[in-house]
Amino acid sequence: MSNELKKMEPSPPKPALPSTVSPQLDALCQRALAGTGEDVQRLVRWSALVEQEGQLLRRRLRKQQHDFATLFEIVGQTSARSLDVVAMQTYLLRTVSGHFATTKLLIMRRMRAEDQELTCSAAQGVRDAHVSLPLDCSICEFALRKRSCFSLREMTTPSTQLDELRKLNVDMVVPLIQEVENSGAVLEGLLLLGARLANQTYNEEDVEFLQVLGKMLAICLRNEALYRRSIIDDLTGVASRGHFDAQLSQELNRIITYGHKSLGLVMLDVDEFKHFNDTYGHQTGDRVLQELARLMIHQVRNVDLVARYGGEEFAIILLEIDRQKVLEVAQRLRKAVEDMEVTSAQGQKLKITCSFGLACFPDDAIERSTLIQLADEALYQSKATGRNRVTMSEPGSGLNRAVVMGPRVSGGLHTLTAKSVASSTPPAMAERQAKHSGAWLGVATTEYNSLQQQRHDLSLLPDVIAPAPLADERRRTAIRAKEL
Repeated sequence: MSNELKKMEPSPPKPALPSTVSPQLDALCQRALAGTGEDVQRLVRWSALVEQEGQLLRRRLRKQQHDFATLFEIVGQTSARSLDVVAMQTYLLRTVSGHFATTKLLIMRRMRAEDQELTCSAAQGVRDAHVSLPLDCSICEFALRKRSCFSLREMTTPSTQLDELRKLNVDMVVPLIQEVENSGAVLEGLLLLGARLANQTYNEEDVEFLQVLGKMLAICLRNEALYRRSIIDDLTGVASRGHFDAQLSQELNRIITYGHKSLGLVMLDVDEFKHFNDTYGHQTGDRVLQELARLMIHQVRNVDLVARYGGEEFAIILLEIDRQKVLEVAQRLRKAVEDMEVTSAQGQKLKITCSFGLACFPDDAIERSTLIQLADEALYQSKATGRNRVTMSEPGSGLNRAVVMGPRVSGGLHTLTAKSVASSTPPAMAERQAKHSGAWLGVATTEYNSLQQQRHDLSLLPDVIAPAPLADERRRTAIRAKEL
């Protein structure tokens, strides 16, 4: 009876397979469930292959995640350093070297927008990388045409440049191409990598990573070139007028805020430059300006700024320096210019001289425009008294202008009023300042002193005479300051 009941019991259901199983695996599982030994072995081999493929996919996914994280970090760091090309290239070489396990890296780029060749701007693990590639050479033309990573082994046409790169033991080439709307694709440079360690090769994923990296680096290099062009004078290679104005304002504010030492401003102009151009030609005149700019850069410190103020006139900002040192620097520059020789287009050895005007902050002026005006006036005083000489503005000569023209004084400079100038100036110097400022204003010295006294008296009036909204705002500001 019990045996009959067991026969009547339903058989256990077969395990259900996922709906995503392929028909081949489904048939194999059904045969394995039927008890065939060969089918079981086939199912085991199938599962091993599936597991191996899954491990490969997981490993690839982890590598892609690492690549994306590295790429995002490189983009962020290089973008933050995009205006400092040296720091950007140093970081990029170090990061790419670690990511691809290669010891040899080379960045070649156009140093200026008008350059017609690529030169080495940064290298790692490469000695004597003094190689240049004309833009019309076979390597650059192939890179611009291919627009993707390639190996130097793909280059079949022999050339001198190809042999020089092979001697450096670099092989992988990443074109740095920037898509420009009007002119199309522009080759900004090349990133070259050597062989990887442990006999590893550059696979497809590595090539994709390098192509994205190359596009990003090309954008950074072009942005740096555009920024550099905006602050650098194209002819002479020194700072432009706009950059000079911005840096002078920044340095003056720094002195006011942190109480650093004074600042010296040197203005210089080439003597008889128009006659020089008319006699020897404008190309020789341009060469004079270039040689003069190169001389000034070598004569001053790295922290100082040399700028082309306009035409044949230059300006130099000397930081953390006193009056006597400013005068010594200007005299040394004048002598160096006097000894300099410039070769004309016809091969003639030519001599030039320059006239100099000096002013110091805050000894001579407490406002940027007044400081420039004093240095410019001293420069033309040098020209009027014979040229090839140095003239320094009188101490305090611009303070009276700034005090009389009170509304032009800005920032923290309003504290340098007539009272503070008079209290810190010797009587004889104060008398000279009054006489000079009175003559500049077209009034007598006694009348000028009377105006100064009236201004001083007005500064002592209490705030109660100020309009109510202004007094309330000052009171609220004071309360907020105390709370902070």
